[in-house]
Amino acid sequence: MRKELEFRRADAEKIEQAKALIEQIGSGDEEEQTVQDALDRLGQLTGRRHEQAEFVQYWGWTDLDGIAEQAFLQPPYVEELTREELIEMIERIQKAAITCQDNEMMYYEEILHKSLPLTDVDGYIRCDKDSAQIADEMLAAARSNVISL
Repeated sequence: MRKELEFRRADAEKIEQAKALIEQIGSGDEEEQTVQDALDRLGQLTGRRHEQAEFVQYWGWTDLDGIAEQAFLQPPYVEELTREELIEMIERIQKAAITCQDNEMMYYEEILHKSLPLTDVDGYIRCDKDSAQIADEMLAAARSNVISL
């Protein structure tokens, strides 16, 4: 798999800084300008633009470590994924789902959403077939521009 497709975690120091900012943003106790300042600092730290809604009540679906790590994820758009890369990403998504590595799973799913003209990436990945069959079906659908609804 190409190096630019590899899932990489942010360093621990940056994650800790992001956690403090996310707590401030998501608390609901801060004034609007304080929240905006924290969003701006988080954006400078992660290199991404963030909205307050990303962090409000995050604890209902993830933990602080998980959401801080997600703030750094920047899955690339890849113009031409190879069959082998697609197979490897499918296998990594499936493994991450079993081992509860949500950020890694979401990272590869987002690459597939960005890079393939398919609306139901999850439907392909979660079917009861092996990764090579899934990759072949995804590539065939992408080539024919068939969008499953």
